[in-house]
Amino acid sequence: MQQWQHCKLTGGTITYLDAYGLLADKRDHHLSETKAWEELGENGWELVSTVINSDGGLTYFFKRPRADK
Repeated sequence: MQQWQHCKLTGGTITYLDAYGLLADKRDHHLSETKAWEELGENGWELVSTVINSDGGLTYFFKRPRADK
């Protein structure tokens, strides 16, 4: 069964959502919004959902296949 990694992008902040520390790099990234989109694209993240925040901003949710260990 395929397993997935998940993250979200709000403004220029990428937040990794995997539980139990399964990602090799768990640090949140604080970048410009353009750089954040570039990093996600270069690292194989796929956009799966967008939600409108209470302040009118957008949060984007992404997934990518988890690499086999």
